[in-house]
Order: sequence, then C-alpha cells, then structure tokens
Amino acid sequence: MLDLRRLRYLVAIAECGSMSAAARRLGIAQPALSHHITELERLVGFPVLHRLARGVQTTEKGEVLLSHARAIMDRVHQAETEIRAIGRLDERVIRLSLIPSWATAFTPSIVSEVTRSMPGISLRVIEARNEESLRLIGMGKVDMAVTLAGGSAAADDLIVDETLYAVSAKPVAGSMPMKEVAKLDLILPPKDNPLRISVDKAAERVGISLNVTMEIDGQDTIKRAVSAGLGATILSWNSVAQELHTGGLRAAHIVDPVIYRSIHLLRNKDVDDRTFLLFRALLRDVAKREPASIL
Repeated sequence: MLDLRRLRYLVAIAECGSMSAAARRLGIAQPALSHHITELERLVGFPVLHRLARGVQTTEKGEVLLSHARAIMDRVHQAETEIRAIGRLDERVIRLSLIPSWATAFTPSIVSEVTRSMPGISLRVIEARNEESLRLIGMGKVDMAVTLAGGSAAADDLIVDETLYAVSAKPVAGSMPMKEVAKLDLILPPKDNPLRISVDKAAERVGISLNVTMEIDGQDTIKRAVSAGLGATILSWNSVAQELHTGGLRAAHIVDPVIYRSIHLLRNKDVDDRTFLLFRALLRDVAKREPASIL
C-alpha cells in the first residue's frame, strides 16, 4: 500500500511547508508531486494535507502517517549508511589513538586482531596522552581514541573498568588493602588527572586519607621515580606490564575496596555505528587479557 518514494515526498512537503518548495527540493514537477500525494491519500483512505491559501499543513491523521514516514526514512538512511560502510570497511585506513599504557601493552594484540578479523583495514596507531587524544578526536585527526574520559559506566563507549595496583620497587604481597596503601609514600599524578580522580574518590568513599608525598605529571616519569626508590604509586596492570615481567617493579592488587579506572572508546562524527561497534568489541576482548599471575 505504501511506498518509500511517496513517504519521502510527504516528509519533504511537511518540512518545506508548501508543494512548490518541496517540488523544487525533490527536483520534480509540482503537478507530479500533487498526483503522488493524491494517490497516497487514496491508498490510506484519508486526507493527509490541508491545502491552505499559502502552503499546506498536515491533517491530524496525516501527522500520524508523517511520524511513521519519518521513522521509516531514518531507518532507510541508517541502513544505507551501514551498507556503504560495509563496502568502505574493506578499503579504509582507521586512525586509532591509544593512551601510553594501552599503546605499550596492547598494540601488538590490537594490530593482530584487526589483521585477522578485518583484513581490508589498514590500521594506523597513534600513541597520545589522554588530553592529546581528546584534542585529536575533537579535531577529527583520529577516527577513534582509547581514553580515560567518556560517559557513565553504563555508556556504550565503555571498554573496561581496569582494576588498579599498588606499585613499588620493593617486594609486595599479591594484594594490599587500601588502608595499607594509604601508609605508603605515594607518587601520584596531579589532582586533575583522571586516574588520580578515581583514586581520590575511592579513598574518600571509605574515609581513608592517602599519603601523597609527590605529584608527577607523566606515567613514565612516575615509574622511574618509583624504580629509584622514591616512593610507590598506583597504576593499572598494563601500565607496568613490562616492568613486572622483568622484575623491575612489583605490584599488589588493591582490595578493600577494589578501585578502578574506566577506559573508553571515543569516535569522531564520521565513524559509522558498525565500525565503532566492531572496534569496541575487539578492544573489549583485548582488555580481558590481564595476566592472572599478578592478581
């Protein structure tokens, strides 16, 4: 009974407010457009437009049909976008920005998984600190960015909530209660750093005051200071994976309470839903590979 062309014509008329303006937008003659609307009204069994002295207006029943027409056209547009994306996915360069801890720990796995599951994709990985990643995604310089900033824990951009560890150059137990972590001479990022915000909030929730003896803005510099015996710090496992493997640093899983930092995948406006969801699923899978040996 209904066809997409006439529904598209109805939406155009409603948006333009007149038959003549809609005909110009659609690139068809006004008599032809009027004929299609008359046929549409005949098929649905009621008038969809009031013909006014100046322009047209949808009838009450026409508003119901218009609402469905808009929803249908939106779905058609979404389908066309995703179908085009399927074709482009075989010949696209995806620029992916990773925060340093992820770039160091996960780049080989990410590249391997993209090569295996998306053979037509050419992946370009850019290592950038959180603030730089946000700037790059905002300017459209990268397609997607793994960052410490995103929506709520339930947002669709969440990749993983990473548990945090007390990191020291000295031997530590496999786990450490938060109240014991608070006794350490801690070297942490400044208060506006996303990881520091997570740590401070967790301590505040349980009424613990942390002994922060030094603030350093830079993960590598913090690790060098800890390696030199100047104090301990709090980081995710992938931030210190290499040092844990070589024995240069030790890590204790923080408990009572367990604390987290949230990792998100942001995208620029040109990245379609299908590509975003494919990469989000891939990165979530990679993020599960936390070695049990340091838990």
